[in-house]
Amino acid sequence: MSGSSLRQLEIRWIDLNPTRGAETKKKRPCVILQSDLVNQGSRTVIVGPILPGHKDWPFAINLKPSKANGLDKDRHINLKQLHAVDVSRIAKKQGMLEGRYLASIKTALAIVFDL
Repeated sequence: MSGSSLRQLEIRWIDLNPTRGAETKKKRPCVILQSDLVNQGSRTVIVGPILPGHKDWPFAINLKPSKANGLDKDRHINLKQLHAVDVSRIAKKQGMLEGRYLASIKTALAIVFDL
């Protein structure tokens, strides 16, 4: 797989192991945050892990399950736990995150990076 076959807002299963300390662990769904332009020819992709439950954190994006995103229950993207992963860690597609979440993602990233 190459980065050019990946699309921003796709939800893919990614093996985040090995980890250390408080890093998000195991194989889990993650949303591709890196733009399609940057994905072209890239061997690494920036993703946000999708974790169970609803969180009221300024850096969390709460998600509702839908046919498009393929999620099974309420979950959240923890944008404080961004990962740059090699494309070899990326597995099957879960679904596509709806565009309505993009503005909230941008706002949360601005908070995380104090932009």
